Amino acid sequence: HIFQEGVNRVKGNEEPTVKQRTEARASRRHYFRRRLRKISLLEILIDQKWCPYLEPAALSEWRKHKLFPLDKDFIDWLRTDDVEGKNPYYDRHRCLNETLNLTLREDRYCLGRALYHLNQRRGFLSNRKDQQSDSEDGKVKAGISSLDSEMKAAGFEYLGDYFYHLFSNGEKIRKHYTDRNSHYIKEFYAICSKQSLDTNLTDKLYKAIFYQRPLKSQKGLVGKCPFEPGKTRCAVSH
Repeated sequence: HIFQEGVNRVKGNEEPTVKQRTEARASRRHYFRRRLRKISLLEILIDQKWCPYLEPAALSEWRKHKLFPLDKDFIDWLRTDDVEGKNPYYDRHRCLNETLNLTLREDRYCLGRALYHLNQRRGFLSNRKDQQSDSEDGKVKAGISSLDSEMKAAGFEYLGDYFYHLFSNGEKIRKHYTDRNSHYIKEFYAICSKQSLDTNLTDKLYKAIFYQRPLKSQKGLVGKCPFEPGKTRCAVSH
């Protein structure tokens, strides 16, 4: 019997035959969870009147059928305009440096847009023990450290302030490595403190923006012992 190889050969290199399917599934899950995170935050923002109103049915259609809400007021709220200076980094800068008057719709929408932008750019946090090679991990850590040094040298404590400074000077923003804990979560709590948001609301916003599902347990994949059928196999190290 001749069995087919369990690998694909791409440009002389071997890779698992299931790699393409696995990567596609991972992408689908990634985009689905991002969508759920945005919808969870929008439900809070709508309740607080910090963004244009969307019908629950519109959010449900987005969740279930990927139909993005096309309400004009909502699209205008999301839209950026460099000529008019309408930019999420400007909103984050205002929220960090001004005490907004939340009785005014313009200020409420400014706060909501800043929080929604944090949701979109919340940084990466690995929950795996062996996610990256040492060289990749070192490159990311070096990039984060370099960004911290640049912020300190420019006299900025928070990422939103520094990126608004770069944007105002026509410099690139997305070339930087950022850290969730030291950059985004720090800025989130600074905004909540500056705008005097109560603890319960802050906790709800934090969960909507930064919640990350823990890795699933793989205990169910362990096979049964051939000698004790009612028990799972013991570890190879035993």
